[in-house]
Amino acid sequence: MIVVSPNGECCLVREHLERLRGLVADIEALSRGQHPTAARLADAPFLSDWRPSFRPVPCLVGTAVGHPGVAERHTARTSDLWVHAPELGYARTLSRLYRLGARSGEARQ
Repeated sequence: MIVVSPNGECCLVREHLERLRGLVADIEALSRGQHPTAARLADAPFLSDWRPSFRPVPCLVGTAVGHPGVAERHTARTSDLWVHAPELGYARTLSRLYRLGARSGEARQ
């Protein structure tokens, strides 16, 4: 997750971009029917005794207004939170940009 400071500065953006570009390139290759080559697989880390699992990821929970998949004014849980800039009034999740209102427990302005 990229946390944006109140003055608009953020860190590790280039690292996140490179990681995401690699993922997008691999998914685009799969969409063309191309799987990793034997040479690329040979260079990949080996994972044994593996099993599927789940882990929590950062997200936001709040009352949604104007979300295409959530009824108006219902509680929604966002997809993975990638950019969090509450002082600047926005957050970016894996699937969309959100305008942020008051944080839970804060007085409404």
